[in-house]
Amino acid sequence: MNGRNLAVVTGLAVLLYGSFRAFGWWGFSLVSSGIIFWLLQLSTRLMQTMERAADQPVGTVNNAVMFHAQLHPGLRLLKVIGLAASLGQRLPSDDKTMDIFEWRDGANDCVRCHFQEGRLLRWSLVRATEPAAPADAT
Repeated sequence: MNGRNLAVVTGLAVLLYGSFRAFGWWGFSLVSSGIIFWLLQLSTRLMQTMERAADQPVGTVNNAVMFHAQLHPGLRLLKVIGLAASLGQRLPSDDKTMDIFEWRDGANDCVRCHFQEGRLLRWSLVRATEPAAPADAT
């Protein structure tokens, strides 16, 4: 559990405690209802993204260049999956803290994304090599 997750859990616990101390059970139930509503929104967003990604083959994207142009540092993995509209093909990594995913398009161009703790750290576009034009025999 990283510091951000610990801060969120601690903040929610303090909010629940403060609402109970200020307004009794009425305040506690109001704040807990808000927290449950927030968690339901997060799970609904996750399920909708995964349902859209399930319609596509793993590791494919319509246009790798356009997908590459939409990326920026700090994007969450769920947001990247939503932009690609498919799950990425996971690649093996030497670094245990780094996750590497790859998406390819029909022209065999590929985008490799490196994630650390669920956030986009760096990415690269690898263009497919053009086949050499056959020499004219005339």
